[in-house]
Amino acid sequence: MNTLIVDIGTSSMRGILFTEQGERLASCQVLYEPVKYPDGRIEQAPGDFSGALREIASNTVDEAAKRNVSVDAVAVTAQRSSIIPVDRDGKPLMDTVMWQDRRNAGICMELEGKNDLIFERSGARINTVFSGSRMAWILRNCPKVCERLFKLVNIPEFVMHEMTGEYKTDVTYASRSHLMNLRTRQWDEEMLALFGVPGELLCEILEPGSVCGRVTRAFSEETGLPEGIPVITAGGDQQCAAVGQGAYQEGTLSLVAGTGGFLVTALDAVPERPDPQLIFNCSSVKGRYMVEANVLTCCSAFDWFGRNFYPLKEGKIDYGAINGELEELEGKVSSVLVLPYFQGRSTPDWNPGAKAHFGDISLASGRGELVKGLLEGIFLEIRNNILLFGDYAGIRKAYISGGLTNSKVINQIQADVYGITLYHMEDSESTAFGALMAALTGLGVYGTLDEAFSAVRGGSGMKCYEPQRELFAEYEKKRERMNEMYKKLYGI
Repeated sequence: MNTLIVDIGTSSMRGILFTEQGERLASCQVLYEPVKYPDGRIEQAPGDFSGALREIASNTVDEAAKRNVSVDAVAVTAQRSSIIPVDRDGKPLMDTVMWQDRRNAGICMELEGKNDLIFERSGARINTVFSGSRMAWILRNCPKVCERLFKLVNIPEFVMHEMTGEYKTDVTYASRSHLMNLRTRQWDEEMLALFGVPGELLCEILEPGSVCGRVTRAFSEETGLPEGIPVITAGGDQQCAAVGQGAYQEGTLSLVAGTGGFLVTALDAVPERPDPQLIFNCSSVKGRYMVEANVLTCCSAFDWFGRNFYPLKEGKIDYGAINGELEELEGKVSSVLVLPYFQGRSTPDWNPGAKAHFGDISLASGRGELVKGLLEGIFLEIRNNILLFGDYAGIRKAYISGGLTNSKVINQIQADVYGITLYHMEDSESTAFGALMAALTGLGVYGTLDEAFSAVRGGSGMKCYEPQRELFAEYEKKRERMNEMYKKLYGI
């Protein structure tokens, strides 16, 4: 069986056709970008996603034909909390309100008094990233949209409906909404009432790895994908990344340093006394859970610095120049102290009003010191979050992936800051591999996830990064200074 994995990210959609053993038969990537406005709005045309989907499907069919192989199933994994209102025909009624958009901050502030109840039911305190308050904002502020509104869908739900005509989701996405009861794994009537979101506007909830429909004749005629092949919801991107890296057992951390930073480790059940500073979600492993923390800006902050402080090379960020300056500072802690809150703060202390701060700059501070200080600030914030996991899963090692892990010198900085062994797989398509394993296990090709992991990732090479203990001790002192600076600025 050959499965097309559709991986929907913030800056691109990728399609990879895999065999059951994880061999790559074809791949296609379509780039796009959300529009970021000065007032905090972040939107994207839904046509970007439907167009990318069709291009990937058509391209995969063509490549499969050249190799004389079949496309037998499609599995979808995606970013989790962006929202598209659609009419009865599935046509978008406005641009996608992206997961980074903060127009829902006012609603979140209104609901802070209900935080204990929200956390007890949903597994997460109120925050601007989750989709429930984003839906509530649309319902309150877009009356013309509401006149024709049939469903409020996230991007994977929208894409799967494009292929199947069905409105289905899975627990990994629903658990990122504040609207699902984490223990019953169904929409919670009290949460729906609290947020003012009618249940009929939402999709039916399935377990990850479930078939959510089959490719329709219309979509088949448009793209060439075989009519009737199953479309599987594999789960959210961070959940799939954890599975793809092997972090589906307690004690192993999955860290994806992409546009934002996402930390995930597996849990067998919801803890009796979960820490409200953390986020508890459903895993891409059927019936299991995960604890998650996130940092809102990683690559986005790094790229901002690269665009504004380094000359572009052929119109692109010169990562080679940045790496060169970081290598010159290897083994040294930057004197520059950075609070990396370019879009507010998420865990461990939700604060949408937090801003980035560069401090301790002198005439001796060069550009390299500044960029290393920025990276250290991002990684020190990740370290703050790793420490929160200790009560639920003693973290012994971490698998890292994402755009901010493609540099050896940056990965060594991470190991020195976190103080644990890091592994970076040579083939970094962890999200796609995790989606493949979830799909193949759900379809019964493999009996267990261990069998799927052994078959798909057993031969993957990896690079190991060990922390340098003296540097780790220096970074712990710097982390204390960073946290103290945050407290002084925001009166925490």
